[in-house]
Amino acid sequence: MQRNPKRVIAATLIVAMLCAALGTLGLAAPKELRISAQAWLFGKYRLTEAAEQFSKAHPGVKVTFDKVDNSDATTYVLQWSQGKTNCDLVLGPLSSQAVIFAARDYIINFDKGFFDRKLQKNDFSPVFLEMGNFEGTQYMLPLLGEVMSIVVNKKLMKNAGLVDGAGNVRIPATWDELYEFAKKATIIENGKVVQTGLSIDWGANFMAHSYLASLQGMRGSMYESDKRTIDFTSKEAKELLSIWKRLVKDGYSPTDTFADMDAGRSNFKAGKVAMHISAASRWIEAGDLLGAANVSVIPLPGTDRRGSVVYMHGIVIPKVSRAQTLAKQFIKEQLLSRDFQMYSVNKYGKMSPMAAHYSSAIAPEWKLVLETVKRGVAEPLYKDWTKFDKTLQVEIQKCLTDKQSVEETLGNLKRTISSLDLSTGLK
Repeated sequence: MQRNPKRVIAATLIVAMLCAALGTLGLAAPKELRISAQAWLFGKYRLTEAAEQFSKAHPGVKVTFDKVDNSDATTYVLQWSQGKTNCDLVLGPLSSQAVIFAARDYIINFDKGFFDRKLQKNDFSPVFLEMGNFEGTQYMLPLLGEVMSIVVNKKLMKNAGLVDGAGNVRIPATWDELYEFAKKATIIENGKVVQTGLSIDWGANFMAHSYLASLQGMRGSMYESDKRTIDFTSKEAKELLSIWKRLVKDGYSPTDTFADMDAGRSNFKAGKVAMHISAASRWIEAGDLLGAANVSVIPLPGTDRRGSVVYMHGIVIPKVSRAQTLAKQFIKEQLLSRDFQMYSVNKYGKMSPMAAHYSSAIAPEWKLVLETVKRGVAEPLYKDWTKFDKTLQVEIQKCLTDKQSVEETLGNLKRTISSLDLSTGLK
């Protein structure tokens, strides 16, 4: 049977027109990259400029942003569980949040089709990259890193007699010594504290960081003998909470971070706090107001030898995104570039995840910070981390406000952690 050539041509044209129409309905390669980023990132990074540069390098591609709350993980879970997404790239989640996405198979595996000869795993700082590796799979990339330290006001420390002959701030070897430092640096006038010796980030966003980093420095491990269960039974755990309680009772450390997570940072930047336990990046951030020469950073007791807590805010790509290729390009071309990272390193102290970038770091303290990071220890990835984190905040805050004893607090925390799922949820 012979075919009519005219009919064949007509049918071919119809198919071609249908394909073009389907493309306009959204089945063609996407030309928009939707980025969901934690709101605070816009104040620390040039995200808008990065988007403009990317669009210029990729004509026709539009980059849009959605600013979200720091802990807005439930929205993603709800969308992705339904096979929907309002974003193609997520910036800012902690490892404890991303592991929840990975356990439910909602985010892509970067081991497949991301690393190449131009960008290899050994280009990253190992400790930060490893925090996005869950059970042997790279589900998250690091956007920035942090390490727990003590940020110091050099002028106030000098006035308190807490510098050496060369003018360097002395490093407390133990928590007993740090207590004495706080005592000397606190100024009380007419029964009112006018200068705080030591502010500790005990708010909802830092309680776990502060407890675990302090414990790590004291005993060389934050865990019990099983190397999985956070320690609430050792003599060091009891000693730590006892010293924290004394610091509050004696007026050397305030509890203002309970209600205002930024209180410690704000008061340090205002020149009212001599020492502040928080992320090391706070030292550079405060330099804009206090003067770079008047601020520095020192290790928490024992962390220069035993390691401190390191953590990172990362990058994930949802599996349901149709713009995964654009998202990967944006990561490589913008987010991990030297210019994008070093602006924040030198202005805000946020640590680049790329090892080679630090040749451009300006402040001399970076040598100490990087040495601390090399010995850094990541916090555990628990399926029930959210429950643990909330309980830790509540129990320690009750302890520090004298609503319960150190022994009661540790007992409650031990019972809580014994009841939780300490697996990642991936196996």
